[in-house]
Amino acid sequence: MAQQRTENGRRRLPPEIRTTQILDAALAEFSERGFASTRIDDIAARAGLSKGGVYTHFRSKDAVLEALLGLLLNASVLDERALTAGEVTVERVIDLLAGELYTWCTREPFVATFRLLMAESVRLPGLVEQWREQAESAYVIAVGKMVRKGVMQGHLRPGAATKNPLLLIAPITQMCVRRAIRSEPLSRRELTSHRAAYRQLLRELLEPRCAPDCVNASYGAK
Repeated sequence: MAQQRTENGRRRLPPEIRTTQILDAALAEFSERGFASTRIDDIAARAGLSKGGVYTHFRSKDAVLEALLGLLLNASVLDERALTAGEVTVERVIDLLAGELYTWCTREPFVATFRLLMAESVRLPGLVEQWREQAESAYVIAVGKMVRKGVMQGHLRPGAATKNPLLLIAPITQMCVRRAIRSEPLSRRELTSHRAAYRQLLRELLEPRCAPDCVNASYGAK
């Protein structure tokens, strides 16, 4: 099938691809210039489009920002059904939190959008609360279901962390904040060291100190 082209000879791409190009360009421009100093022309130039091409997909610069933050708010690597399937062991929780989720939340696109959220929180005060409700709460709920099952199976030690799973996720949020407020990126060595310490912390918080029957009895008694 021949590619569709616009009147000026440009290849016509599907709307979802153009939208992604615009959002990628906007994130780069917002990160370099700041939201207030970025113009639609700047986003269009970086995306290889005309200003009208951007307006075809977004009615304003604010709409572009909202779409970018929407990706942060709605992005999730957690499948609740998969998290609670089978045996929930300490290693499985560590692999999720210090592995998959940690990697996702410390990737540069996520951190750049998180930085943008922080920078624009005064101008758009509802965004931080929206992120807390939609993203952070979703992680807490999903991880909470997982660790509760692990406790009932006798694989995890009951305690403050399993009853308040936000405590288990807090080191990831702390690393996101550290990366967002630093002018220079963290080195690979720093990230590796922090991840290793996080894995050890999770192990110390979650490993049972007695037999499975003892864990189940103590959890049920509280």
